[in-house]
Amino acid sequence: MAQLKIGDITITGLSDGRMSFATTNLFPETPESVWDGYRERFPEAFDARGFSTNIGVFHVASEGQQVLVDTGLGPHGAAGGRSGPSELMEDMENKGVSSGEIDSVFLTHLHGDHVGWNMTHDENGSHPTFPNANYVLQRADWSHFTDVEFLDAGRRDAAQDTYLPLPELGVLDLIDGETNVGPGLEAYPTPGHTPGHQSMLISSRGERALIIGDVIGSPMHVSEPDHLYRPDVDRELAQKSRHDALDLAEGADMTVIGSHMTRPGWGRLIRWEGRRYWQALPPHMDSVRASLPRA
Repeated sequence: MAQLKIGDITITGLSDGRMSFATTNLFPETPESVWDGYRERFPEAFDARGFSTNIGVFHVASEGQQVLVDTGLGPHGAAGGRSGPSELMEDMENKGVSSGEIDSVFLTHLHGDHVGWNMTHDENGSHPTFPNANYVLQRADWSHFTDVEFLDAGRRDAAQDTYLPLPELGVLDLIDGETNVGPGLEAYPTPGHTPGHQSMLISSRGERALIIGDVIGSPMHVSEPDHLYRPDVDRELAQKSRHDALDLAEGADMTVIGSHMTRPGWGRLIRWEGRRYWQALPPHMDSVRASLPRA
């Protein structure tokens, strides 16, 4: 099982499948030659089309509280890059994660590949997939993704399927800025990819991790953080958040967990000849500190 211990907190890596995109789709200004070294070091992150990216979801268990970070692309996700079926519900079952035992769903942002299983639609209507959870989101993201002009640009149906009903169902918890969201868990704003993008800081017994969402879109972003990432709403603010988050994680020796990094999504930041690199970590680790020598 893909599982990581940060002190007394357990993180289980889940997946809703994969997406595949041409490199120029996500990084339109990056020359193709830049990718050669990354293909060699991270072959599992590429396919014949270009990128082959994980749709990462994370289950965080802390002092009896269960938090799900994002909900994947969902069964009918609109993102054109899906390269296989939805896997999240089956993956949760296989790893002993029950939808009814989730206490809160921490949404890094409202892009379609992060909210797809928020809701379930059946003959009884629409209802939260995680019936006992509140859905935690930065207010700035809610404002952006519920703007009438935004919705009227062909996005209303997908929004109605995934997040617009949450307030009337009484399960949406809007927060502003840094906020405690559970024992040892803190919302850490990382805006730019979307106006209210948030990461999760995890701390327990002197160990720390950062679930970074879409702040980084590829291992390349760790070494070369200023490359344009097409999904970013605000390029300059996204670059600033990327630099700030990576500096924070490196300076505090944190494990970094990314939504679209190779399964299960966790790694560490290392330096070689003055440059920062992504180093993937094994799927199962009882303790990052005990298991790894430092670079």
